[in-house]
Amino acid sequence: MQDFFRCAHSWIRARIGPSQRVERDTGAATTDWILMIMVSITIATAVGAILVNEFTTAAESIDLGVNR
Repeated sequence: MQDFFRCAHSWIRARIGPSQRVERDTGAATTDWILMIMVSITIATAVGAILVNEFTTAAESIDLGVNR
């Protein structure tokens, strides 16, 4: 009976292919890149909102010498 299981096991492994090892985790690198991009966009959005307000306030106080 063990010969049958051994033969079946080797036949199945030959058909399916080598087992994947946990050594290669290519998804982790992709996740890291996505998280870095998301954090960068979040920081840029927050800083952009602050700077737009500051630039608007500074632009309102500039006297261009144009009278309406």
